[in-house]
Formats: sequence, C-alpha cells, structure tokens
Amino acid sequence: MKFSLREDLERFGRMAFVRAGDCTKIIEQFHRLARKAAEHPDHVLLGKVYAWVFVPRSIWPVDVKGLCEHLLERVEMGKRLDEKTRLLCSLLPEAPPEEVCEPIIQYEHAVKAGNYESLINAQFKFDLMEAELRRNEELKADWERIKQEFEVDKYRNRQGVIRRRFVQERNFRPSDWGFAWESEEERFRNVFDAFCHKWNLYGMEGRKGPNNKLQAPEKLQTSSSKLQRSDDVWGDKPLLLKLSVNLTPFGTLIEVPKYWSFDPKRDLKWGAVTELHKMREVKRQGPKLSPGVTARRAEAAEARRLWVEATKAGMKGDARNQWVMERLGWDARTDESRLRRILKAEG
Repeated sequence: MKFSLREDLERFGRMAFVRAGDCTKIIEQFHRLARKAAEHPDHVLLGKVYAWVFVPRSIWPVDVKGLCEHLLERVEMGKRLDEKTRLLCSLLPEAPPEEVCEPIIQYEHAVKAGNYESLINAQFKFDLMEAELRRNEELKADWERIKQEFEVDKYRNRQGVIRRRFVQERNFRPSDWGFAWESEEERFRNVFDAFCHKWNLYGMEGRKGPNNKLQAPEKLQTSSSKLQRSDDVWGDKPLLLKLSVNLTPFGTLIEVPKYWSFDPKRDLKWGAVTELHKMREVKRQGPKLSPGVTARRAEAAEARRLWVEATKAGMKGDARNQWVMERLGWDARTDESRLRRILKAEG
C-alpha cells in the first residue's frame, strides 16, 4: 500500500479525537523514514500497525500511537523487533477498511459533542432532569462548599471541564481509585467523585477565571438540550450523565444512568443501535448457523490434513485433487474449484 504524507495528514485530521490521540508526529516520522522502513526486515508489521493510526480511537485494541512510536524508534536505530513485539504485532488484526471506519468516525464526532440523539428517543428525560439540576439550590450549595475548600480551577481541562474519575467495565476500578488522603489532589478527587455520584454527573463545566480565554458555560454547549437558558445562570454548569451507546474495542456498551426511568421499548432506537454494533462487520450467528459453520471448519481441517498427506506421498495436480476429494467423500463429479476455495479460505 502506498502512503502520501499530505493525504495521510488530511485523513487523520478527519478523526474525532485528534487531540486525545494525536498521531501527527508519527505520520510525519513514518514518511521521513519511508525508504529506511521499506528496507527494514519487519516493514510488513510496521505497515500493518501504521494502518491502525487511521482507525477510530474508540476501537483501538491497544495504544496504537505508543506502539507506532516504539516501532519507528526501532526502524530509526536500524534494529530488528524483539520476539515479544513481533508477537504483539502479529496478534493485532488487520485494520478495518475505510467503509467500516467512516461511519464510526462520524459517530465519534457526535459522541465528542455529547449528541446521542440518533440512537435515543427519550431525550426529554435528560432535558427535564438537566433543567432541574441547574435550579437545584442544594447542588449549588454543595459545589460552593467544594470551591471554598479547594482551588478547583487547577483541575479543569482546556475546555474548563473538571471530570470525575472513570468507572470501568465489570466493576473494575482505575489504578488511582484506592483511597488516599495525603495530597491536596487526592483529597479533591475523592470529594469530587462523591459529589458527582450524588448528583449523577460526569463533571462540572465553567470558567477558569476572569483572565482566561475560555468561553462562558452558555457558549460551551456539550448538552443538546433545547431549553432556554436564563441570563442569571450561575457560573458553573453541572454535566449530567446521559443515556448513551458507545463502541469499544471489545463490544458496544449501553450506559443507563441510575436516575433514568428506563423504558427499553421506547427510550432507544434499537434499529440504529444494531446498525452501530454491526459497523465492525459482525458475522451472522445463531443456533441454525453454528452447526453449519462447525461442519465446514471440520471439513476444511480434514482437507488440509489430506492435502499434506498426499503431498508427502509425492502426488501432484489432478491426481492429488482427486485423491483428497475421494477421501472427503465428495461426489466424483465435484468441481476441483470447491477444494481450492476451502483450502484458500480456511488455510
């Protein structure tokens, strides 16, 4: 496959989470080392991993950016990959084709903006709850107490958002979740997590201070709510959890916030959710299909075994084909192309 620096940079620029997984330097380094890489004994593995740079970050099975950096460092030093790295690269599947990636990229852009409306019918539940939170005096009082105890601006990101710590699948916890109370940041993280749990939030959004360049919360619309905002809205905005559907490298996660009165028949657009899940070329499954698949795989394995046996016995060409098909129990009139297809597909 031929790669163009300009085209690759433009292609990567269409990704949703460019800042989170910025691969610009990797792309430039890959093209700078193109000739050297082409002569490297592991150039096939390098090209395979590089292709993953243009796959939506939501479905990266490993840190592709870090892996590419490691491979390019080895290429620049003129050294072979060690066996463990080769094992990792060999286990990484081929990058999904563009027709699979493109709709996922578009969906990631919607997720980045906090828009799940294409999959959700009951947006009004979120809008009503969000409006109630913004008027809730107890929530405001809790947040003011936190601001009195902590310098919260230190924990805002570039958009002025403070996020709670992530919750992982199957009730696993992040490495920094264990209780610690020594540093100021450790104390703030524990307090802020409890605050977010109490009010069903994933964070708080607002200004860093009067001298920063961040926009006011009213202009940082991460919510799709169409409710009118009054001019006297307080300075920080609670970021309410949404009913959401997200792709991961291993599956499709549906998150139903604990405050949400969930109606599975009406709240989600299941047709759209199914299409999202199938974007990664999910093969048909089911009790009727499984026995047929198992039988074909068993037949292909037996065909390969017989093929090897015939080859060792010195058979070639039509004689070998006929010998293998006869022992597979196929009709004598079977076209030899059938044998070639299963050997190629299953081999």
